Amino acid sequence: MDNLKITVKGVEFRNPIIIASGPAGFGEEFFKYVLPSEIGGFTTKTVTLLPKEGNKPPRIVYVKNGLLNSIGLQNPGIDVFESKIAPKLPDNTKKIISIAGESPDDFSNLTQRIERFCDMLEINLSCPNVHANSVIAADSKLSRDIIFACRKLTNKPIIVKISPDLNVVEQSRVAVESGADIINVANSLQGAKFNVETGQPFLRKVNGGLSGPAFMPIILWKVYQVKEAFPDLPIIGLGGVTCPKDIIEYAIAGASLIGIGAEAMINPKGISALAKGVSGFLKRKNLNFEEIVGIAHKGGLK
Repeated sequence: MDNLKITVKGVEFRNPIIIASGPAGFGEEFFKYVLPSEIGGFTTKTVTLLPKEGNKPPRIVYVKNGLLNSIGLQNPGIDVFESKIAPKLPDNTKKIISIAGESPDDFSNLTQRIERFCDMLEINLSCPNVHANSVIAADSKLSRDIIFACRKLTNKPIIVKISPDLNVVEQSRVAVESGADIINVANSLQGAKFNVETGQPFLRKVNGGLSGPAFMPIILWKVYQVKEAFPDLPIIGLGGVTCPKDIIEYAIAGASLIGIGAEAMINPKGISALAKGVSGFLKRKNLNFEEIVGIAHKGGLK
């Protein structure tokens, strides 16, 4: 399926499908169902300096055409990741390591320790910023300082994962001006669900991040906005993909890579069919994947 190949910031992906940070963990279970060679890249669960237990359950609830989660960045911390997890990440796919912290020093320390294990580094600026009771992306100065600190320490491509709850164009501008190479549009939207029998929220934390098919039209619009503002900027479109047509839509809107989130957890065995479906579409149109990226900004398919 050579028509699926795409090169992003010097890194060649066999296809545009990357597994998003979170649902597939560090791949231990996921790669029992999916061969690394069937995807373009794999993003690890977000790693922090110290271990995090995450939020107390219940922390996942299904909603119409999606789900809400408030996992809370549960992970074993950088020591365990560096010694036990990173060496076992598969070689036959591009490796993207997601990191999160609360300060430029946190992100700098993480960058130094994971840089040698990854093909790309993802800075998660849409994770909770405990002290501000918000997301880091809401603080432009802090975002700039974090990205700049990481940029000084690595030549690997840097992805910045932004929040769809904020202005995506402005977040992208801050990221690019600070040294980011790629923008991930986006983390989940905040939402809530309540039990009508008890009058209580389903999630212990009340709010959680919405993902799944209900999420996709919103993110498609935000991908389009970022591509319109920054035509040469590589974008990862993330949210709600369940079939080949969804991947094609993301590409048309402007995404060079497409992240698979909830579907990787719900139906991992179906991942291999996604690439085949996109390749079949491109063959019918006599096009390569790179040719349809952002085509909506150029008058559409001829």
